[in-house]
Amino acid sequence: MATILIKNIPEDLLRELRRLKVEMGCRTWAELLAKLVRSERVILLMEDDFKRMREGVQGFLSLRSVVSERWRGQPTVLEEVRGSRRHEGDQPHSDIGL
Repeated sequence: MATILIKNIPEDLLRELRRLKVEMGCRTWAELLAKLVRSERVILLMEDDFKRMREGVQGFLSLRSVVSERWRGQPTVLEEVRGSRRHEGDQPHSDIGL
């Protein structure tokens, strides 16, 4: 087997590699490298990423509750017509005028 020597690895990168080694259940550095090479894509999530995801989920859940409060049963024909007229009023008319 060949040997690889890698110099000047920053300490934070080495910590991250050690963390990956443990998380991926690798006993050796060679095993970690093999798994990383074989995997098509590695996704690294940091604490900031988790924070943004939590905020997004909370925003979605609050939006869901607002929509659920407004939507009670199926809309009537009258509500559908009013909604479509409001929507048409927002659209510019391409068939009008010079």
